[in-house]
Amino acid sequence: MDYEFLAGNLALDFTNTVHSHGLADPRDDLKTADDLIDWASQAGLLREGEIRQLRKAPPDEAHFRQALALRELLYAIFSRAGIGRKPDSEKLKAFQGSYQNAIRHAEFHPVGDHYQLAWPTVTSPLDRALWQITRSAAELLTSEALTHVRQCSGETCSWLFVDTSRNGRRRWCDMRACGNRAKVRRFRLRSNLQT
Repeated sequence: MDYEFLAGNLALDFTNTVHSHGLADPRDDLKTADDLIDWASQAGLLREGEIRQLRKAPPDEAHFRQALALRELLYAIFSRAGIGRKPDSEKLKAFQGSYQNAIRHAEFHPVGDHYQLAWPTVTSPLDRALWQITRSAAELLTSEALTHVRQCSGETCSWLFVDTSRNGRRRWCDMRACGNRAKVRRFRLRSNLQT
């Protein structure tokens, strides 16, 4: 499966692995631990050797459950931001614990004339992937971009994205998908009203 990365933030792209979030029967792109490996690989969070290593090992159900819990937590936080509301304090506290756990494993690594926080390569590749998602969420949560988080206006779409449009009024996660469906729906409605 090819995953879509159009939210403008890694953590939001991760939440977008659920389609129609909140509906009775949402479609989930992450059904197995292998799906998580595929997504993390396409997101650029895993190296080729790590992917091969993870594929040879038995499915890592613990990391998979942890990833799904993180995804739900992030969706709960950022979907509220998408409608201009503050996150639930309990959810924020839970995320703070996840963030503190991720950062306590990070180290400073030189990059050119400065440093960046990164995780040692001896760390489990899936831990590193989840920690990078967590850091991405924290960066969004602590930036001005938080006020530009939106939820798609598509009828059955729950995807989140950072609105970087000039006027700040982007309504669709992807104009080619949800935007076009809405245009077609409006056109048909107008056509039906005129006949």
